[in-house]
Amino acid sequence: MKWQQVMTLLITRIKQVFGLYAFVLIPMWVMFFLNDTVFFGLWNIFGIVPRTLDVGSMIGVFASWTMHGNFSHLVGNSLTLMQILFLFGLFENNAYRTTLKLIVASGIMTWLIASPLTIHIGASGLCFAMLGFMIGGAVFARRWGYLLACIVMGTGYWLTIKQGLIPQQGISFAAHFGGLCAGLLLGANSKHSYTEISNRY
Repeated sequence: MKWQQVMTLLITRIKQVFGLYAFVLIPMWVMFFLNDTVFFGLWNIFGIVPRTLDVGSMIGVFASWTMHGNFSHLVGNSLTLMQILFLFGLFENNAYRTTLKLIVASGIMTWLIASPLTIHIGASGLCFAMLGFMIGGAVFARRWGYLLACIVMGTGYWLTIKQGLIPQQGISFAAHFGGLCAGLLLGANSKHSYTEISNRY
């Protein structure tokens, strides 16, 4: 790969990082303030209700990542996502499409495995799905960029991942575990698109 090609690819990926910030974070913050000022909390009732086929729960499968219980919940997920999305934007070829897949897959997994008569909101399932995708890509699809990302994440997120996978009151273990599993499965099958871009350069 020539130097100019390296720089072109790097600039493209940096632009993708900022595009992902807008793609993921803006809907989260906009919906939080709309829910707080316009909808008076009604948006959050559309969270994921496990194995329930009503309209609200189906909306939750696709949109629960934009629902947060309070400001600290929103800020915590946003700060985590800013770091994960930076690595994700640098190393993922089809970042926007993959992000949408992870949103839906983590929502479906939460809907399938969570306890009945509970409601699940927040973007932590997406956080764990992205982490799982990068781990799956590194371990099973031999995507060496994601191996580097996993080393970086492992240094800063090992305790967070460990704590997030321990059932706790008020925290959705199902979203964390389901998101991680969904990400691992998708990441393990992500080798093909990576090979294409590797061959191109």
